[in-house]
Formats: sequence, structure tokens, C-alpha cells
Amino acid sequence: MTTAKPCLVHSQANSNLGLSGPCPRTAPPCAWRQSQVDMTDPALESASHKADLLLTQTRNLSSRARGYNQRVISESDALAEEVVGVSRALKRDLQAARVALQSDDRWEEVVNQLERAQGVLHGNGPAGDLRRYAKTRQPYVLSLLLGPSSNVVALRKDQSQQMKVDYHRFRNRSAYTMFAFAAVLQWGLRRTQALSESRDGVSMAPVLLVGVQLFVCWMLFYYVASALRESVLKLNGSHIRPWWIHHHYWAAGTSCLLLSLPVDSPTFRKAINGFLWWPMLQSVVILTQNRYQRRRMYTRIALGKNSTMDVVAGDGVGAHGQLVFLYPLLFLLQGLQVYLGGVMIKHSYWAMLRTEGYLNLENRDDDLWGNRGFFLAGCLMIFMAWNNFYNTVGSLVGLVAKKSKGGRRVTASVEDDD
Repeated sequence: MTTAKPCLVHSQANSNLGLSGPCPRTAPPCAWRQSQVDMTDPALESASHKADLLLTQTRNLSSRARGYNQRVISESDALAEEVVGVSRALKRDLQAARVALQSDDRWEEVVNQLERAQGVLHGNGPAGDLRRYAKTRQPYVLSLLLGPSSNVVALRKDQSQQMKVDYHRFRNRSAYTMFAFAAVLQWGLRRTQALSESRDGVSMAPVLLVGVQLFVCWMLFYYVASALRESVLKLNGSHIRPWWIHHHYWAAGTSCLLLSLPVDSPTFRKAINGFLWWPMLQSVVILTQNRYQRRRMYTRIALGKNSTMDVVAGDGVGAHGQLVFLYPLLFLLQGLQVYLGGVMIKHSYWAMLRTEGYLNLENRDDDLWGNRGFFLAGCLMIFMAWNNFYNTVGSLVGLVAKKSKGGRRVTASVEDDD
């Protein structure tokens, strides 16, 4: 019978530690490990104990989070189905009641009750807009930039309200920036033109033209950011007309077109002076909307006439002061937009009739691309102005129609008044 050879490594270690006897390789490792534990630092024992406790705590926390997620998913799916069902039933019954009201005035109370229910569904209840709990299709810009599976709906009311506050702050900051940037460029370009004609002093024309390109880049950022923010707000219950979001798409496309034009183009240098008047007036309109309509909207929210997630948009909320001051300012902006677009088309349409430059390189002295670019920009300006005018008039007609009904439409409140 053979005996196990002693482990020289462990024997040497035992002798260094003052332990007697070798540690056979075939012997159970308990004695060796016990000697290690006995010699362990107390701080290490305490850290090991805390690590075990934290591992147990994180595992329990993960199990709780899993159960919470399962309950939330189950409850949200059931809530989404119920919201969709109630919305369809409410739409069907309200349409039938309005038809019956045309022949029988006794249906007025039923219509009022259904409109109150619709108001709660659209955001006048304690939970805000209930439609955000339903699974709706995301706006195109969110699907394009964030992906179709992204979720930007805030279920907590304080978070959705903070989105609204941040949006209004963004509009205010952008309006001041837009006006200051455009005004400085407008003054600088006019000064450059005067110095160039008198041949006196340094014109700083290259610096100003680079500044124009930077301003157009900033305009592109502003319109894309506005489209993103308003799309997120719409998913969270804000009532924004689709065109005011689509307008940002077209304006961003116009900014991209202007960025593609050569800054040394004579047409670009002539047309950009007039173009800068449009963002200056637009910033004035934005500041006026934010200053006047936000105060008015707080009153309407308190009265239950607007949802708590409603924001100041292209048409906003209506009141007598808006009819007297804000709407004329909007029509003035749209008229300026049409005028600028017409001037661009008038002075550059001839380039579209030329055959050069479509399939081959153009002669640099002809400035065909500069003229064609401003022709397309003029067409986009008129297109946006027309749709702005159409939606503004639609908002105005709807406002007048509501007032002519004498307030028959009753918006929702949380509790029944009966």
C-alpha cells in the first residue's frame, strides 16, 4: 500500500506560520483553510459580511422590481384597452346625441354630459389626458430620430408638467436669440453694403456671411427641436394642431436649402437682407404669444376650459385681446412671408427656365444655383404662409363659432355638479 507524499508547498507554509506537521495532498483541506480563516484580518471579515448582505439585498430588490414591472405592464395593458373602448363609445354616442339635438332640444343635457366626459378623457381629470395610456402611433419625427420603439410618454403628472414648462422656456430663449441674431446681422449687412458703395473702411463682409450661415444653422436646430418638443407634448396630452408641427418640418427644410446656397452668390447677398426681417418679426410674435397667452391659458385651465397640458402654439387660446392684437400680428407675419417669397420668385424665376446646370456644371458667372435655390425657398415661404393663414383662420372661425353658441359647450370637470 502506497502512502501519499507530503505537499512540500503546504509544509513550508505551515512551518512559516508556526504550524506543526505537513499538509498531505490527500488529506481534507479543512485544516489548511481553517488556519487561513484563523489568521484573517477582522476588517476583511466585516467587509465580507457586508458584501454578502448587499448581494442578498440586491437580489431581493431585483425580484421586487421584476414583480413591479409585471404588475405595471399588466395594469397598463388593461388600462389601454379600457381607454380605447371608452373613447370609441364616447365618440359614437356623442355623434349620435349631436344629431338628435338638431331635431330635439331635450338632448342638450345629454350632449353636455357627454362633452364633460370627453373633457375628462382629454385631460381635465386628475390623471391628465387619458389617451396617452393608449398605444398610439408616434409622430414621424420621433420615429425617424429616436426609433419606432422609443417611449416618451411621462406617466407622472409632475414630469409632464415640467415638459410643458421647459417648452415655454425654450420658446422664450429662442425668441430673444432669434431677434438679437437677426438684428445684428441685418445691421451689419446694411453697414457692409454702405461701406462697399463708398469704398471706405473695412466691410467685414466675409465674417457677416459666415454669421448668416451660422444663423441659418441655428434656425435649423430651432425648428427641429421645436418639432421634437411639440411631438412629445402632443403624445403627453397637449392639444396642438398638426400643421404647427408640420410647419417646423418645412421650415427646417427651407433652412437646409439656404445652407446649400453659395454665400458668395450675388443673389444670396441681395436676398438675405430681406429674409432676415421674417425671423425678427417671428420672434416678436413668439414673445407676444408667450407673454399674453400663457397668462390667459392659466385662467382657462382653472376654469376647466383647457387641459393642464395645453401649450402656447400657433393658434393658442382665444380671448378678446387676442382678436384685437395677436391675430393681426399673425396675419402681418404671414403677409410678410408671402411678400418675401414673391420677391424671391420674381427675381429668380428666370434661372428655372434655363437648361444649363441641371445635368452639367453651370457657368460660375451665371449664378444659376443661387437663383434656383432662392426660387425654391420663395415657393416654400409662400406654401408655409398659406397654410399658416388657413389654420389661423380656422382657429379664428372656431373661436367665433364657440362664442356665438353662447357657451353651450361645457367642458369637463372632475366632479359631477348634480
